[in-house]
Amino acid sequence: LPEADERPTTSLAKFLQAKSNSPDYSEALEATMAESVDSILRAQYDLSERERPKPYRVMKALSVRQRADLLIWIMQAFSVVGVDDSMVHGVALNIDRLVATYAGEESLPHGCLPCILLAIVCTEFKTDGFSDHPDKEWKQILTHMCRGQIPMIQILRVELKILSRLQYVVGLPTPLTFLRSLTAHLRQEEQAGPWISLAKFLLELAMLEPEIQHGFPHAYLAAGALAAALRVCDAPEKKRQELVKDVMIWPAQYSSEELLVSCEEELLQLWIRCKDEMVEFHHVFRFLEAKYSYHSRFEVAYLSPAGALKALREEREPEDFRDFDLDWMRCGITGSLRQCDPVA
Repeated sequence: LPEADERPTTSLAKFLQAKSNSPDYSEALEATMAESVDSILRAQYDLSERERPKPYRVMKALSVRQRADLLIWIMQAFSVVGVDDSMVHGVALNIDRLVATYAGEESLPHGCLPCILLAIVCTEFKTDGFSDHPDKEWKQILTHMCRGQIPMIQILRVELKILSRLQYVVGLPTPLTFLRSLTAHLRQEEQAGPWISLAKFLLELAMLEPEIQHGFPHAYLAAGALAAALRVCDAPEKKRQELVKDVMIWPAQYSSEELLVSCEEELLQLWIRCKDEMVEFHHVFRFLEAKYSYHSRFEVAYLSPAGALKALREEREPEDFRDFDLDWMRCGITGSLRQCDPVA
């Protein structure tokens, strides 16, 4: 484990520290992580950044439409089986890491994509959630997913090749991993359900767009999704300020808050483009929209991002600056017209 911090700084660390005197054994046990959790979050960030694939390499090896089709297949299959959403994110990340290794060097064997996908799913089953389950269970799921058309031995052989290509680095933190860390302290708040559900919805949307999914640090992407959800749901300003403080634990090239807002804006814009069918994967968006229209997910798909995006842009561009900018443009246009007018 990383060295413990002297004092907790994130909301999660403070949340755990508050349980130190709890009579409940499980809560008291969780409290022992308070001094180390901030260091763990930093270590997760460093690991995630080290392995984050380049968006252009992903798109060079696999078209946005092909990638979306693979992802919707996984989403639908896992939805039927009842697998946790974290596994979808894990599979998506490893697909992108794998295809990025092919960009510019050799062609990706597209004819083998179904087997490659099943092999990545196989690895995910072994590293996230199914390690305590008997082999028979996850093998049955794989057989069901391919309808028995791909022999298990072939899937396992392809898995070995993939692991070698990924240098045996798997089980990495995903954007959902960071989101769960950022929202763990909210789990006892009654209002938090819609915020967390909407943030998950936005992260699943981001999965469909490589430039957004991998164009930002995954920790900040998760924070941007939560910030957008807080804004859309009109959450108390205090919650946003807590989030801004939490992301300061991670490095940023310029400003942590500015990077957070950039992620938030990109996600809100993506949501609007999806609603207006201005993306190649609008068929996948309809599936996600239906998934998040259920009462169990707080029907967050029915919310609108337009007002939140407008408010965000107004905050980034204050009224006096907008007026100044508009006046400057008017002067520029007027001056240009006078230069072109022979009478002037």
